[in-house]
Amino acid sequence: MEGTLSLFDWRPAPLEPIGPLAEGSEPVRAAEVATIGGAGARLVIFDCETTGTDRLQDQVVELCVQRGLADDAPSQTWRIKPSAPIHPGAQAVHGITLADLEGCPPFAQVADAIAQVFAETDVIVGYNIAFDIDMLQAEYTRIGKPLLDLNGKKIVDAFRLWQQCEPRSLQHAHQRFVGAGFASAHSASADVAATGRVLSGMLRAFDLADHDWEAIACKCDPQYAARASWIGPSRHLRWEGDVVVLGFGKHSNAPVHQLAAGPDRSFLRWVVERDFPVHVGEVCRAALDLPGDEFLAWARRKYPGLPSSSAPVAPPGGDAAPK
Repeated sequence: MEGTLSLFDWRPAPLEPIGPLAEGSEPVRAAEVATIGGAGARLVIFDCETTGTDRLQDQVVELCVQRGLADDAPSQTWRIKPSAPIHPGAQAVHGITLADLEGCPPFAQVADAIAQVFAETDVIVGYNIAFDIDMLQAEYTRIGKPLLDLNGKKIVDAFRLWQQCEPRSLQHAHQRFVGAGFASAHSASADVAATGRVLSGMLRAFDLADHDWEAIACKCDPQYAARASWIGPSRHLRWEGDVVVLGFGKHSNAPVHQLAAGPDRSFLRWVVERDFPVHVGEVCRAALDLPGDEFLAWARRKYPGLPSSSAPVAPPGGDAAPK
């Protein structure tokens, strides 16, 4: 997929207008972008909101396309009712609840209309777009339809473009946040000292200097608060209060000991036999072998993590992901 930017100058039927501009921002009109990338190519900007970040389990709940770069370019939004729950972290970012989607169609009903948009474009633009493409393609896989054909499409990721045009090396960060370059770059001692100076400068620049380290770590890692309740190094299993629950699959959010004692215990056997992380197989095997109370006692001894009922630390400064 190519990475060249062009302008989308076709004339579709009017669609829904875009939302209001942020306070203090200036609109970008078609005349201002008419020469960007050359004329003649059809361009679509798109973005997805989802139930979470796992492309195998989470689903698209909203998709917007804008046909052109200008603020007054026509756009269209689909709201989609998922069959998966919306994770609290995702809902905190986009504000969409399952109740908001109650009367909306499932993805299968809008899949053809969305595919048509991408079939009729030459340039696809987004911000951190690989995530959006992966989530959208997963929806077509889920309903048994062919994937979007992106062969020959020019993919332009504004986030990656920013990274390329403003380098993010330690030397560049030192220049920006400390105010000067530093000698002996890429020797370990120089790099660690420079990293300390850069972080101090970042904390001042981003108004984080008065936050504690837990809040700063949470800001660095969108999954930080959730990790406190994870069992092991992945999100497959977590503490929810005093019980272990699944974090994936068709039985997501089900207490593991209850699943092991019920008619669907074969799901845990399937997990044990598959190539899941070692700790996931270990926990599921223990749930199959031990009575419920004994299993929970074993899990507390083996994985004494922070139960998810403990209040998570909110990341300072708003959205956690670069979207």
